[in-house]
Amino acid sequence: MKPSPAALSPLLKSDAQGLILAQLFMNPSDGYSISDLARFAKVSVPTAMREVDRLLDSRLVTQKTFGRARLIQVNSKHLLHDAIKQIVSYSYGPLAVLPSALYSVDGLERAFIYGPYAAHLRHELGPDLHEVDLLLVGYMNRIEASKAAERVEGYLGRAVNVQFVGASEWQKGETDFVKEVQSRPLVELELCT
Repeated sequence: MKPSPAALSPLLKSDAQGLILAQLFMNPSDGYSISDLARFAKVSVPTAMREVDRLLDSRLVTQKTFGRARLIQVNSKHLLHDAIKQIVSYSYGPLAVLPSALYSVDGLERAFIYGPYAAHLRHELGPDLHEVDLLLVGYMNRIEASKAAERVEGYLGRAVNVQFVGASEWQKGETDFVKEVQSRPLVELELCT
């Protein structure tokens, strides 16, 4: 299956490449297996391997080998590191940093990116991506959740606008806001550690 073209940056060739770069560049101290990167980018392992091999050839990433396993990590000393990180942060960065920032928020059941960012990711044209619209579903401490989003703002260099909806309100889908959000493109975040 051929990866879809990059929806969020004309400088990247595919969403798979953008997501793999985001996972590596937005979490520079972490190392990832090819399987981890494939799962995050929602592509096959061979597709992820080809992307990683291209990054290795250009020395943008390094690898450590443990038997047959390869652990991939960003090369922070590469001359293009900062420029690529800025491009990736603007485009696919929210998908790489929001899940880990939100996973510890007690009572959070689901998290979605909606609005122009989600529309662009679904290959719909829209306004420029100056901010990220984030919808949090569940019964959580809203101050704690807002602080998590604020920390991400500093890392992404753009605003993260948080809206809250109770789990039953989301499930019923009866309010005007929920109906509107559910009728438009949504990107569900996989809340993880």
